[in-house]
Amino acid sequence: MRTNKLPRPVPQLDKLEPRVEMEASAVPSLRFEVAEAAHILRMSRAQLYNRIQDGSINPQKDGTRTYITRAELERYVEACSSIKGAAPRRRDLPSRNRAPDERA
Repeated sequence: MRTNKLPRPVPQLDKLEPRVEMEASAVPSLRFEVAEAAHILRMSRAQLYNRIQDGSINPQKDGTRTYITRAELERYVEACSSIKGAAPRRRDLPSRNRAPDERA
């Protein structure tokens, strides 16, 4: 025997009560996966792994996962900006459009 049941109404998403959860933006990230850290540093994952291999960046392991802490990212960026003999910034380079005697 089959009874004719009316289908249950589907709740509309805009009328649902919000869940009581913390948004991801409310809690600051203290560590990042390798892909996230590479994106933050504007380098490829391979370059980041090279920096880990040569000791420039110290990773944090959690089981088989590799993370880079926020403090380590900040330390690395600060170390990069304070390296003597680093490549000059583009605005510090002499202009190619001026004659050699006009360059400062």
